[in-house]
Amino acid sequence: MMTLQNVTVIIPAHNRPERLRRLLDYYSHTDIKILVPDSSDQPFADAEKYPDMTYLHRPKLHFLLKLKEVLPMICTPYVLYCADDDFTVPSAIARMAEFLDTHPDYSTAQGHYLTFTPKKGKISFYPRYIRYFDKQITGETPRERLSQEKNMYASLLYSVIRTEAFQRMYAACFNPDGSLRFRNLFLAEEFFNHAALIFGKYATLPCFYSARERIAGSATETTVPVSIIKTSHKYQSEYQGFLLALAELLEAQEGCRLEEAFSFICHISDMPRDTAKISGKRRIMEFTQKYPPLRWVNKLGDWRYAQKGLKAVKGMQSYPCTFSTPEKEEIIRAIFTTEDTEGTEGLYFTV
Repeated sequence: MMTLQNVTVIIPAHNRPERLRRLLDYYSHTDIKILVPDSSDQPFADAEKYPDMTYLHRPKLHFLLKLKEVLPMICTPYVLYCADDDFTVPSAIARMAEFLDTHPDYSTAQGHYLTFTPKKGKISFYPRYIRYFDKQITGETPRERLSQEKNMYASLLYSVIRTEAFQRMYAACFNPDGSLRFRNLFLAEEFFNHAALIFGKYATLPCFYSARERIAGSATETTVPVSIIKTSHKYQSEYQGFLLALAELLEAQEGCRLEEAFSFICHISDMPRDTAKISGKRRIMEFTQKYPPLRWVNKLGDWRYAQKGLKAVKGMQSYPCTFSTPEKEEIIRAIFTTEDTEGTEGLYFTV
């Protein structure tokens, strides 16, 4: 058994019991601590089969409110999220924890991602997030790191992070009366990215870290984009709560005045994250996705992205898209043995 006693994985489950089951089975050969705040309509029927898991059924509860309940339960030095449709590789988690052990000025680290799609009797793997496969954020101050992050097309949300930083950042998401300062899921992800860098540096290590299933109809497809949150009068109260939460973290970390910290956070948040070319492509994809006759444009874009990615990472051991590794085979077995997973009966797999 692989030892991961210094890490807790949080699986924020929601209405996908078959995905949750296969992920719990995948981690069953490890001793990693598992917390599952589940907002599904119905409780997870197999919860008793996993006695080492701490399970909370909180139907329809918001993601951040679910998280608030489990924060005091984290008793390991490191923590990470793993979505119920992901597989974060145990050996990679251990490598991130070892890296953080020996690099106290870093708050978080992750590796390389694949996406996979079970379809028509096989599973296809493709590289993901190749724009940051060697990215490091190494500024000596929080402000330097936050400025560097604006040039990185990547998220830190599923990285391994120090528990102290994780608990402090999420405590800032709530008003003194316990109410949420903001609710938007995209805004919550951007909050994590910024807050993690307030506490320390970031590294992407060259190893296969996680495989992510592509599922249509996820919650992010119905979430209001951050660009609208930041510019619409309707959401100004929520956006101000987001800015204030980050400013308070920066104030505490740097010892500066709150007004100064707030001004800097506003400046960073207003900076364009994407180039005009990337923003234009995203708007086209969002438009064509709304109309079924135009969705072939999205499929073509996905195919081109995949082919470009395969060419860029050809032969890299950290992107095992077209060849076999023990880590990849273990994920394939986990998918293959999952019962009652829609559309996966009788699958065979390509590597």
